[in-house]
Amino acid sequence: MARCPQFEHSGGPLKALRAEAHGHISLLPDDILIGIISWLPIRDAVVTGAVSKRWRNLWKYVPSLRLTRQCIKLKDEGPRSEQAARFAGVVRSVLCHHGGVGVKRLFFALPLTCCCHTAELDQVMEFAAAAGTSILGFLLTNNRCSEHAGPPYNFPHWQFAGSHLQRLMLCGVSLTVAPQRNLEGLARLTYLNLTCVAVDDGSFASILSTCGALTALCLQECQQLVRMNMSHTRLRLLDVGKCRNLNSITINSSTLIELVYKGHRVDIKYSHTPAIVKLKILLCIADECPLDCVGGAGALPSLEQLFLEFPSPLHAATCTQLQGVQHNRWFGGLNRIVLLLKTAWKEHISSVAYLLIAAPSVKELRVETYSDLPGPPPDNLMIQWPERCSMEKLQSIIIGGFSGEPELMELTFFLLQRSPALQTLAIDTHRRHLQTGSDSGCNREEAEDHVRCYYARGVAWTNLVPKIPSTVKFTIL
Repeated sequence: MARCPQFEHSGGPLKALRAEAHGHISLLPDDILIGIISWLPIRDAVVTGAVSKRWRNLWKYVPSLRLTRQCIKLKDEGPRSEQAARFAGVVRSVLCHHGGVGVKRLFFALPLTCCCHTAELDQVMEFAAAAGTSILGFLLTNNRCSEHAGPPYNFPHWQFAGSHLQRLMLCGVSLTVAPQRNLEGLARLTYLNLTCVAVDDGSFASILSTCGALTALCLQECQQLVRMNMSHTRLRLLDVGKCRNLNSITINSSTLIELVYKGHRVDIKYSHTPAIVKLKILLCIADECPLDCVGGAGALPSLEQLFLEFPSPLHAATCTQLQGVQHNRWFGGLNRIVLLLKTAWKEHISSVAYLLIAAPSVKELRVETYSDLPGPPPDNLMIQWPERCSMEKLQSIIIGGFSGEPELMELTFFLLQRSPALQTLAIDTHRRHLQTGSDSGCNREEAEDHVRCYYARGVAWTNLVPKIPSTVKFTIL
């Protein structure tokens, strides 16, 4: 019976399966038994081969293979080099005994390095290519974003020539295009995620020209990118984040629906972007304004949802800029705005009102705040609100992360008076953090200050409730 010597018998699922081996479970068809085994971590899946002859080789046909710390279940004992050696031994044993039949999904995330484990890494890639894997995750966690990790492992894309690879996630490797080797192995990709991958502008251009079927592209912490020229005929999602050397992004795509950018301010040129519906600009350096990355008049004619993260309050000059935006109708089709305010805005909170004036079709406004302490008493605020304005279509307001800030109270009072169509108002004292992936929302913060939430709810009940019209549904969390 073929077993992996690194996996010592420890009972658990094997003991339970032996108890049932002569019962009804062994009468089930192979495909059902393989489906059951596929839910087990690889360590437990391997030891099921000791149940009986019927089970001996079933684990070799599971369609999904995960080689991670959690699934291998080796103890974190001894120096890291010894741990890595044990991981490498498990990888060799599993792949040698498995054979690669029917593995459509392979996820590899172990702390191995190119300098010491090149043979094992090559074995994983040869296994994936021979198995016809369609979904591949290959993460070298020891090399992730480390400046002292040595040269990264060069992902052998040429081994996948003629394969059916459709989804690829890489981390801590290099992706280069040698003169004698093209990117044919990636031609069928529909999803590509590169994190801490050494890929330069030239290789990026080759990826786009080769991967004609690509619909989603995510680039995180790819520090060799400087000028991205993004031209594609099928791409629907572009997610770029924390590429510290990036200077500019030029986009030419008639199919792109969602653009996400997170990091420092860069020059985003919307050369041809008629289909963008959702735009997320999340800046992280003080005194940089995400509105500078939105584009000029007519650049985003289909824009409906706008997410902006402000690392610091807007300046007065930006308010004047927003007044001019109204006449150019840059945001004429917007129906949802989400603002993430990383610091207290105080008097600058009037900028939110100017932004709403520039987006007359907005129906939902969500403001997420992250300050710890309330500001000065409301009487001390000197807020200059715009005059003769009305948010005719605004129907829903959500103030998240509310800590009792007077400026947010004043903003709410102002909007209650100027929003005749308002239907719902929600004050949420819980902090939520925006997730940048497609179709992702806001996740609630795990570590929460319950005293802050209790105080904030008291402020809202005392000051807001008496001023809310009976036609508006009010909720406080």
